[in-house]
Amino acid sequence: MSVLIVPTPLYPNPPMIYGFKYSVNTLELNSYITFNVFPIDQNGTPLKSLHVTLSGSDYVNWGIDDQYVINYICNALGYTLYIPVVEPVVEPVVEPVVEPVVDPVVEPVVEPVVEPVVDPTI
Repeated sequence: MSVLIVPTPLYPNPPMIYGFKYSVNTLELNSYITFNVFPIDQNGTPLKSLHVTLSGSDYVNWGIDDQYVINYICNALGYTLYIPVVEPVVEPVVEPVVEPVVDPVVEPVVEPVVEPVVDPTI
């Protein structure tokens, strides 16, 4: 597993490191743990081997939290953990389509005009 960090120059050499890998070197239960830390370049290639020891109250505070170990290694080596900025997804506001209310056209009822029949004989 690679841990990404803010790109940092590897002293005393100029290559930039972009992360690190780590593994357990030695463990003395209830006392200390030493990690092998391998700074890696942008291609994931290890550049050298470093050792970081977690002991005393730091060891007691560790518990089982792997993130604690990662933060401890970063602090011990002067690295800054890379935390990607996640832009929130903003859903576009969709205005509801409102159809205008149109009163139905009511045709007037037209009654046919019936002319009275006039009988000329009357």
